[in-house]
Amino acid sequence: MATILETSVEADIRAISRIKGLYCDTIDRIIRDKQPGDEDILRSLFTEDAVIDFTLLDGNVHSGRDAIMTLFCETMPSVTGWMWHTVGAEVIDVEGDTAKGRWTLYAMALRRTDMSSPPFITYGRYMDEFRRENGVWRQSRLFVLNETKAAA
Repeated sequence: MATILETSVEADIRAISRIKGLYCDTIDRIIRDKQPGDEDILRSLFTEDAVIDFTLLDGNVHSGRDAIMTLFCETMPSVTGWMWHTVGAEVIDVEGDTAKGRWTLYAMALRRTDMSSPPFITYGRYMDEFRRENGVWRQSRLFVLNETKAAA
């Protein structure tokens, strides 16, 4: 029989896994065909001081929820016309009100200027951090380890 602590950690892991799933699904939708509420969903996934580190992807670090919203709701849709990405090999470790998660990443995208070309592929790993604030888990750091060039 599971203890209350084990049940709580399992619920935390499910909540964090859902954040990652919503992140992937929502940014893909925002780029392909943004629907009412998509931006609100995306905003709710991140802490106010969240950081997205794309240094190994596009050379940039995006600090703060507002910068993250600009990245995904304005910058990326202006250059990316279609995107689909998924994650796997999930590993989540919870310690109190913080957690770390790792996922493998596979993404395909089309450039807005050339939607008829074959998609460009990116793969690698997400190495992320999460924090529980007022009982709600949110992502506080997202780091992409781009392994696409390593295999080329």
